[in-house]
Parts: sequence; structure tokens; C-alpha cells
Amino acid sequence: MSETIESFLTAAHRTFVEVTRRAPDYFDGRPLRASDPPAGSARAVAAALGVRLSAVAAREFTAVDDLLDRRRHADGAGGTDRADRGDVTRDSGDSGPAGDWERWRLRQDRRGALRATRAAHLARAMDHRVARHSGRALRYRAGGRGPLLVLLTALGHTDEVWYPLADRLLPGRRVVMWDAGETGPYGQTWTLAGQLADFDAVLAAEGADRCDVIAWCSGAQIAVEYAHRRPQAVRAAVLLHGSYPRAGSDPSSAYERNLGAVCASVAAHPERAARALRALGGEAVPLPLPQDEHLAAVEVLARTPPGLDAVLRRPFRDARALAGYSRQLTELWRHPVPAAAPGLPPLLSLGAELDRVAAPEPPAALVPLLTAGHGLLVGATHYSMLDRPEVVAAVCGAFLDDPRPGPPAAGGPREVRWSTAAAPLTPSNSSNSEEVTS
Repeated sequence: MSETIESFLTAAHRTFVEVTRRAPDYFDGRPLRASDPPAGSARAVAAALGVRLSAVAAREFTAVDDLLDRRRHADGAGGTDRADRGDVTRDSGDSGPAGDWERWRLRQDRRGALRATRAAHLARAMDHRVARHSGRALRYRAGGRGPLLVLLTALGHTDEVWYPLADRLLPGRRVVMWDAGETGPYGQTWTLAGQLADFDAVLAAEGADRCDVIAWCSGAQIAVEYAHRRPQAVRAAVLLHGSYPRAGSDPSSAYERNLGAVCASVAAHPERAARALRALGGEAVPLPLPQDEHLAAVEVLARTPPGLDAVLRRPFRDARALAGYSRQLTELWRHPVPAAAPGLPPLLSLGAELDRVAAPEPPAALVPLLTAGHGLLVGATHYSMLDRPEVVAAVCGAFLDDPRPGPPAAGGPREVRWSTAAAPLTPSNSSNSEEVTS
């Protein structure tokens, strides 16, 4: 279908919202650029978003403009579902007054707000269930009907990180999620063995022999371990922004190196936790964006989504929490990535181009296990399941529906760059930031 003003404006609105959430004044004096936009788009963008649209060649794009371009030219609607994109089947042309586009923008904002509210209250709509094992009562949430999908969170975190993504994955699936275990029934640190036992207990409580898995950050290593030890129990798994133990030759982020050193020190000397917590700092105040437009575009996309500090900093909420988290992470990273083995289920890896927590590239030991390959979400951060749940859900859903070798051919593929033997992935906008935020 030829591009209409409304389909163009839908992509522009998604990009505008993502950017201005991080920096409300970003477009004050900065235009949005596009190559060959539909006639009348400039007036529509100005009326709906209050932004100046410049028609330029692609070589002049910033990272923000490139994201818009990928979204407007993606298959379908760039990974969005109908609730996110509105009535894009209607060819609006440029027949209405500017007020029509203002009302269009209000409708999109209302849809987004309703979706966010529904996701925020998802936990209350799901069943609260208990799985028991080894004297431990594991409370988990479950909802929906269909094939079982486990959402496995990172050490130190709660299932709250999954709500926007779970809301989009629930139709047609039985979704379960739980807080990462921190301590056992007698107060001992809950190690990798305990995390795997929790996984077994939830499957048993659900009466399931197999499941699909989406795992985030350190949860990705736990998922790989589980798939290696219980290959018949995992049908397919997506490893989202995985953080793994790495050999000296593997790429790692400044964050991983910093966090690994801090946690090893605190694990060996728990009395250092309070001092380490002060060194890690509290809520970070964003620095002013650079004057250079290209650097500013990268920096605004790389910022952590606002309003999530309490969720993302949970492992660092106090000295006791940091001491326990340090013991857990240090113990987990002592386990190397398992070797490839017959019967291992299909694995897909998704990283983020602007991830400043986990290295965007997987470690060399993991690559042979990734039968479905590895992709980078363009211009995305470590928190894509919170910030771009529509794209992550589309990619994960396409893979889990048909976990064949190779990247899934759905889900706004232009927002994902897939690695190939001829073109290995190297993030174009990586950062060595050492800020510890999750």
C-alpha cells in the first residue's frame, strides 16, 4: 500500500513520543528529517506534533531520523499492532484543516495512555498462584490460555519489568512470571540451583511438560542453563539483552566490568555494601544534550526511560539488598556459558544498539547455541521490553510461533539489524558509560 500522510504521521508520532519522554524539549529548535515524505506531511506534522519537518537526503539523518525512516518503511506498520497505530487503513490525504491532525494526535495519545494504564494494572488482572518446593512457597502470576510462556526476569528484579510486554503477548498464550528469588526458606542466598528449581516448580504447578521462554539480562543466562539441563522442557527461547560471563576476548560493556568488580568485592566483604552503595550513587540526573545534532540524537535515544528508577534500581535499594545481589551475580557469573549439545531448543538472541548495561554482542561461547541468530534493536536500550514492547512482542511472537532457524521474518524487521556471517553486528553508536542504573 502506498504511503499516506496518516501512515507517515503514525511513524513520526511513535518516534516523537519516544524521544520527548526522555527530553521534552528535544524538538525545540531541532527538526525531524525525512526523505521524500508524502505531500502535505509537513503541515500535518506541524499541526499534530508541533515539530518542523525537513525533507532531506538520508545522508543527513540523525539517529532519530533514521529510526523514523525505518519505521515508515517497515513491513506492515513497523511492529505495532492496531491498538498502537490507530486507523492507518484510512487514506487521509490532506483534505482536512489542521485541527483534524490535532484531534488525530489526541486520539493516539489517548490510545497510548489507555494501553499504558492497562499494562500497569496487569498484575491485578492475572491469577496469583503458588508453587511449592523444598520448603519454599514461590508466588507467581499467570494469565491467558494457550501454549505456556515463561517470562524470566533478571536477578534482583520483580516481574513488574514485564507488564507492557506481557499485555501484548497474552492473547493466545498462557503467560507466567515471578520475582527473581533472592533468599531461600532459611535465609540463605538463592543461587543458580535455586533459580532452576523455581523454574521446575512453576512448570509442575502449571501441569506443563514444556514451555517457551523470554528471558532478560542475567535471566538470559539462567534460561540458557535451564535449556541445557532440561532440553525437553523448553520448546524455544528468546534471550533479551542477555548479560553473561565473558572470556577476556569477549566484548563487554563498561557497566558489566564495573558491576562485576563491585559485586565481587561486596560478595567477599559484605561489610563493604553500604560504602559501595554510596559509590554507585542514587538517581542519575541526565546531563544536557550535546550541541551537535548527531550526538544529541544518539544520547536522547540512549537515555533510560523516565519514571522507572524504583523498578530498575531494585537490586540497589539498600545495603542488604546489594550484598545479596552481589553474592547471586558473582555465583552466577562463575558458571561458564554451556557448550552446544544435541537436542538444545531453538534460541534467538536480541540485543540493543544503545545498550549501556549489557554488551550488545553475545559472547563467543553463546554464538553456536543461537540457532535463530542474533539481532540488534536499532536505537534501543537495555529496557526495550518497557520502551518498545510492541516491537519486542512482534519479533518474539513471530519466532515463538515458528521457531525455525534464522531470524523471524516479522515484527518490524527494519527496526532490527540481524547478524550474518558476511556482516557481523557492530553497534554504530556504542557507549562506554559506567553509570550503574539497574
